[in-house]
Amino acid sequence: MNCGMQRHYLRLLSVLICPLLLVETAIAGQGGGVTILILEGNKAQNLLSAPAPKPVSVRVVDRTGKPVSGANVLFVPPEFGPGGTFTSDQSPVTVTTNPQGVAEAPPFLANSTAGNFEIQVIASYMGDVSRLLVEQSNVTSVKKTSNKKLLIISAVIGGGVVAAFAAKGGGSSNPSNTNPTGATVAPTITFLNAAVGGPQ
Repeated sequence: MNCGMQRHYLRLLSVLICPLLLVETAIAGQGGGVTILILEGNKAQNLLSAPAPKPVSVRVVDRTGKPVSGANVLFVPPEFGPGGTFTSDQSPVTVTTNPQGVAEAPPFLANSTAGNFEIQVIASYMGDVSRLLVEQSNVTSVKKTSNKKLLIISAVIGGGVVAAFAAKGGGSSNPSNTNPTGATVAPTITFLNAAVGGPQ
């Protein structure tokens, strides 16, 4: 049996056995002893056939919220459809939590199928088992949000604050800042193509 077939059977075995373990644990009344918290990787968007931007990382804690060191954490990617494989000798892969209760999966390589998928995360410690799904998606391109509009608005508002400060005499002695009666002239703040003036 070659290495590829071994990985296939390992993954299939984990997908079949893990739900059974969870049911057995719940029946025995041992569940709920550990909880999985997602640190990195949830809602991540992966470019097709490319490494994921960040590895999946979780923290395992006990009933009191204290990190659990030495817990076994199994990361199981989907068998079919959108998904990928971990760049390690094994997929699925098991990682042991560190003293901070953190387990980080190996780097993830997306496959060539676009769409949403879930990575199963199963933690076990001293008979307690917990399961969590990390949601991800494979996409053809990742959209980046632009801060250009926000910067323009911030600059305009900032200019208005400076104008208001100057109008109140904050460091300016220019007589043009006051009208003939001595009243302060309200500054005009411009938002792109619209102008908002002071009360008349």
